[in-house]
Amino acid sequence: MLLRILFLFLISLPAYSQSYQLAVGSNLTNYLFVNSASTNPANMRAATGMHLSLHREAAISNDFFYDLGINYNQFNTVGDVQNIPMSYHTDFIGLGAGIGPRIKLGKTTSLVVKGRVSAVKMINGNQLLLNRYIDLADDDQFNSIRTMYGLSLDLRKQINAQVSTFVSYQYLTSYKQFIEPNRTGKSTVNFIPTTFSLGLVLSN
Repeated sequence: MLLRILFLFLISLPAYSQSYQLAVGSNLTNYLFVNSASTNPANMRAATGMHLSLHREAAISNDFFYDLGINYNQFNTVGDVQNIPMSYHTDFIGLGAGIGPRIKLGKTTSLVVKGRVSAVKMINGNQLLLNRYIDLADDDQFNSIRTMYGLSLDLRKQINAQVSTFVSYQYLTSYKQFIEPNRTGKSTVNFIPTTFSLGLVLSN
């Protein structure tokens, strides 16, 4: 509900200029499993996965921007539980939004800082446990829609009036997954991806 309100709010804002952002990069994802005792029973390590996103960005003023878009992410991890090796490989698609200022660092260089929120849904997922693959489609820890929040930093270089390039850092974490076990008694998993990407900004 909160995410829907945010999207409606951003759509209603006046836009003085518009552009499109295409980014390709890599996620480095930590999984934090939390049981009913609020402890992490698994020893998991971050693994890499692909990140793709396409956003429409609009300027509220000369130096304040918001964006709305779609994203595809692989959230992967490896590790063990009681010395039993395992790995998780998952594919998520979702909608994302961000809002924040642009800080000019020079005539053609700027830093764009945004608070971000995203809703994602797993479309494919497998757990490799010993030598056996387990489908995660029916696992309640993975198959529900997840709300994620965090921030992004884009370092941009203006090439010409219509084209900019950028390198981006993004940090997100799942929402409510830390408090859910205490409320329901069920174990949950919290996704914490750190994303590094390269991209283009194409202006009208």
